[in-house]
Amino acid sequence: IDFGIGLHIGDVLYGNIGVPGRLEFTVVGAAANEAARLEGLCKTLEFPVLISGQFAQFFPGELASVGRHALRGVSEPQEVFTLPDLLGKV
Repeated sequence: IDFGIGLHIGDVLYGNIGVPGRLEFTVVGAAANEAARLEGLCKTLEFPVLISGQFAQFFPGELASVGRHALRGVSEPQEVFTLPDLLGKV
């Protein structure tokens, strides 16, 4: 099973959005957008886990940079990381 996980840290708004007959629980905000863009980049870069630079600052272990990448809706290219164990598996 292929999957992609984008990890980012930041402020979001979450809750039920819609009308009483059709509520949908969702998360919105710049941080949610960046996590979604990282998840989408997983397929392009062929890594199942991609991690933002902001998340990397709080991660206690080692990470491997996979370069700087433009993310739609984010003003500047961001450095993106993955788990070192994944480098040889793609």
